[in-house]
Amino acid sequence: MQARTVKQWKEDNSIIDFPWPAQSPDLNPIEHLWDVLERRVREHKPHPKNIEELMVILEEEWNKIEPEILTNLVESLPRRVQAVLDSHGNPTRY
Repeated sequence: MQARTVKQWKEDNSIIDFPWPAQSPDLNPIEHLWDVLERRVREHKPHPKNIEELMVILEEEWNKIEPEILTNLVESLPRRVQAVLDSHGNPTRY
């Protein structure tokens, strides 16, 4: 059910998915940003009671993400690429 809801939301909001090979989250810094955002939203008190509250909290927490986190993610890309190459496409520690 949730996957269908997400798919519908993406369609309604003109979000385009790009094809990405298996194990690609290792190479995609935005995936790690989503993890940061998700953790912060889950820790937020009080928890959102509806979609409107969730959207407000998401925006607040997104705006609080420190630039250093972005810098670290981008600077880690060469290590991530090497880890994927070394693992021959298998999962990495990232």
